[in-house]
Amino acid sequence: MEKILVVCLNPTFQRTMVFENFLEGEVNRSRHYRFDASGKGVNVARIIAQLGGKPIHITHVGGSRMDEFIHMVKADGIEVFWTDSQSPIRTCTTIIHANKETTTELVEEPIAVSSGTDKKIRALFTEALKEVATVVISGTRTSGYSPSLYPDFVKEAKEAGKRVILDVKGSDLVDSLTFGVDLVKPNLSEFATTFIPGLMVLEQEDSSDIRGKIQRKLEQLHTQYGTAILLTRGAYAVWLQDDTGFSEIPIEQVKAVNTIGCGDAVTAGIAYSLTNGDSFYKAVKIGLACGVANARNLRPGSIEKEEN
Repeated sequence: MEKILVVCLNPTFQRTMVFENFLEGEVNRSRHYRFDASGKGVNVARIIAQLGGKPIHITHVGGSRMDEFIHMVKADGIEVFWTDSQSPIRTCTTIIHANKETTTELVEEPIAVSSGTDKKIRALFTEALKEVATVVISGTRTSGYSPSLYPDFVKEAKEAGKRVILDVKGSDLVDSLTFGVDLVKPNLSEFATTFIPGLMVLEQEDSSDIRGKIQRKLEQLHTQYGTAILLTRGAYAVWLQDDTGFSEIPIEQVKAVNTIGCGDAVTAGIAYSLTNGDSFYKAVKIGLACGVANARNLRPGSIEKEEN
């Protein structure tokens, strides 16, 4: 199978803690917890590897724990292209309240990368691009990079004849579309923030009442740019716009253990399947199945069944 390049310039360690009950202002003790290398790109690359694919991950690292991070990523079967950004890797924390069946994410904002990191990452991208058939760009880039970085990556990849999948938002997404992106896969909240200013959508809410407004925007973007667009909506059916028109695809309803990384799992499954030569519709079904498998696990960005 051909390799898949996964770019994410916002690495993180991920601490996941489970509490039967969680009380604000009190000491809360967890007997069930884990610690992983993560970030949207690592999650995507790890699941591609678990599916049997060959991922290459490009990122920056920095600070006293960068060797630990690189070791953890490589241990998941991921080839890593990296540069020292001289910015410490952040740690994000997931709090799972078992009795309420809620997942809460506490996010540390990243520290800006040092000057010169942008140039080094561009060189790594050009080098890695020669080895791959598909490019996935996931997540918000850390400050310190040029605003044109992701659009430049898309332009370079498409000129080289590569498939490009984007899970980004804002100007990174808007400015990339003109270069012929094959698939855009944000969640609905990110899509609305990017393309329909003033429309507030929570990631886990039922958004059926705004379907018409979203559908019109999807159709407009597809007509203008020719890109397929898949919007994930938490536990609700996904919305898809492609050459066949608009469709709503239901997802399997399961009792989630941890919802962090489910969107990344969908991206990974689609990227793996398309690179393996499957049809677009089959790739979407495989991606959704990966999202469900991820939800069943405590580990974020993993579809491998865990021991209880």
